[in-house]
Amino acid sequence: MRRKRSDELPRFVDEAEARSFRWRRKYTYYLCGFIFVCWLLYPSGKTSSQRDNGLNINWSHYAYSLYAIDGATLCHALLLFDALARFGSKADRVLFYPAYWDLTVESSKDRDSQLLVLARDQYKVKLQPIELLAVESRTGGTRKLDKTVTKFMAFSLAYYDRVISLDSDITLLDSLDELFLLPKTSIAMPRSYGTDSKPWPLTSMLMVIQPSLEEFERFKKRIGEGGDNMLVKAHRFDMEIVNERFEESALVLPHRPYALLTSEFRRHDHATYLGDPGETWDAEKVFKEAKLVHFSDWPLQPWVMWPQKGLQEMQPDCNGNHEAGCAERRIWKHLYDDFRHRRKDICKLLSVPAPEWTGAKGRPQNSTDRTDEQATPHATSTPSS
Repeated sequence: MRRKRSDELPRFVDEAEARSFRWRRKYTYYLCGFIFVCWLLYPSGKTSSQRDNGLNINWSHYAYSLYAIDGATLCHALLLFDALARFGSKADRVLFYPAYWDLTVESSKDRDSQLLVLARDQYKVKLQPIELLAVESRTGGTRKLDKTVTKFMAFSLAYYDRVISLDSDITLLDSLDELFLLPKTSIAMPRSYGTDSKPWPLTSMLMVIQPSLEEFERFKKRIGEGGDNMLVKAHRFDMEIVNERFEESALVLPHRPYALLTSEFRRHDHATYLGDPGETWDAEKVFKEAKLVHFSDWPLQPWVMWPQKGLQEMQPDCNGNHEAGCAERRIWKHLYDDFRHRRKDICKLLSVPAPEWTGAKGRPQNSTDRTDEQATPHATSTPSS
């Protein structure tokens, strides 16, 4: 009979030692699995510089600039910062606000301080207290001031390579980060395609600028010279001076998709917006492709409740059938309802009560009218941070 080799003989292993080995091997597998999952879930350590579409972009060189001149415009700026955060924008966020405001929340009714703290802590906004810019009317007997020219403070942000300045009476539908990567130019703006005169003037609701202290000083000097009473009263002086300066040199952004107006959904002829007389209007398609929408249904404003007569008169008529429903009316109403709901949810502010309709129609157009009126706070809650 063949003798068994030593490696064929049964082995007797200490049970405690075997159990210890199995546990060590088991936890080694667990540890390796944990490290692998962490590697999948967590990005690399590059924070200020990220790779986008094959480009190595340092997003700290770019910023969005907004301004607040009263409590309402502060809230509306916050709505835009919230949208930028939701859409995953990577650029910095800057807010200019009156230097006499502070960050000390003294009570539940101190809404301005609450919103500034919320902007700083939740939305990582870089707060810039300033003395507001203001242009004074140089014609007419009644002195008028327009502080919306504070938007030109964006030119003072010379430590950024490029800045996007936005008005606050808009709704963002997507990130605008791609505009930071435009070819080099002093300024890029869409045109106000809804105006009757041609060439259409540049609109300052969206400005992609190369900050410059020299340019900023030019604007300050021009603002100091004052403006026409009607332009100042209508808060349109900013468009006047930006067209004086850049009408022939600005890089023009396509109004489709960067300057859609809410009034477009009330029109019957859409050839101007579409840019192609042969294209068929599709409200759903236009809305989905738009990057932002500007509220342009004067005297209706998104922070003011609708007068019933005003709603009946101003809403899209669905090709003449006021009783029928249509995509235009549904989208138009959604834009206003969405603005009010976000204003309530984020800023804890209710809408300003509806005005008397006949009187509202008689007022001259003013893009910031009634923003300084105190809307009723939503209960006594504090904006969450």
